[in-house]
Amino acid sequence: MTVSERTRILVAAGGGARWIERARDHADPVTLGEMKPPAVHHHQGPPGVSFESATAMRHGTGQHDLADRRREAFAKELAELLNTQAGKGEYEHLVLAAPPRLLKAIRERLSDTARGRILAEIPKDLLKVSNHDIKDWLRAPGIL
Repeated sequence: MTVSERTRILVAAGGGARWIERARDHADPVTLGEMKPPAVHHHQGPPGVSFESATAMRHGTGQHDLADRRREAFAKELAELLNTQAGKGEYEHLVLAAPPRLLKAIRERLSDTARGRILAEIPKDLLKVSNHDIKDWLRAPGIL
């Protein structure tokens, strides 16, 4: 299967994201852009504690909620950008590489146009993998 140079590859994780594509004059995919996750503010003070109504058990709250809010906010920004790019025809195919929870959150927010262009999904954090080494991950599903 030969994939055109207009295959956009989103590599994302909690620490950021980058878009890469194949280029005719480069052996390795080239980075088109990068994005840092948005800041999500939370209340100051210690994490909250909730009490079980039937027993004396207590449960911590707060940190998981903050991580979920950060992931959701970042997924929303990434999906909006991919939707805009798909609407402008900037790519024909889309490959998503992100940890499973972030991958799911991005996919759920994609427009029908962008979702229809998904060629492959790689449920893995490849953000720190170089463009040269990422080719190995993309050959496995037949993308490169």
